[in-house]
Amino acid sequence: MPKRLWMKMALLRQHPKGAWLFRPISEGDVDALGALMLEAYRGTIDYEGETLQEAIEEVHGVLAGTYGPLFEDCSYVIEDEGKILSASMIVMSDKVDAPLLVFSMTHPEHKRKGMAEYLLKASINRLIDAGHQDLYLVVTDGNAGAIRLYEKLGFRRVEAEDGLAEG
Repeated sequence: MPKRLWMKMALLRQHPKGAWLFRPISEGDVDALGALMLEAYRGTIDYEGETLQEAIEEVHGVLAGTYGPLFEDCSYVIEDEGKILSASMIVMSDKVDAPLLVFSMTHPEHKRKGMAEYLLKASINRLIDAGHQDLYLVVTDGNAGAIRLYEKLGFRRVEAEDGLAEG
């Protein structure tokens, strides 16, 4: 299994670029989010041979609180004609006692258009409005595109001495 890196950012007001319509994730999105997850991760460093059913179960677990309560008003999707193209899922993590981005995913046909960045900026602004100061995430070491995006937004790696083990 590839090594996972913890990253953290001190929340700062963001200025999303783009004009995508987005909405909060709902329980009715589980199957579509599972399909998006499978398509987004298949063939990448993050793909571990999951099936569609396993991806759906993972999404269901996130919505059910596996990683902590979902921030329903900070977890968003962009969709077009009923198909979810991109999503960000944020929970309140007990491990870091702060918001945690558990998934950011975009369908391969729509990558590098700025959707993930747009959703993350919207989520960050909403977290600020709710009084939060930090946002954490875990990313696979070697996922250069995701790490570049996160660093561009202001995330920095959290060292082991900060209490979070890599992995």
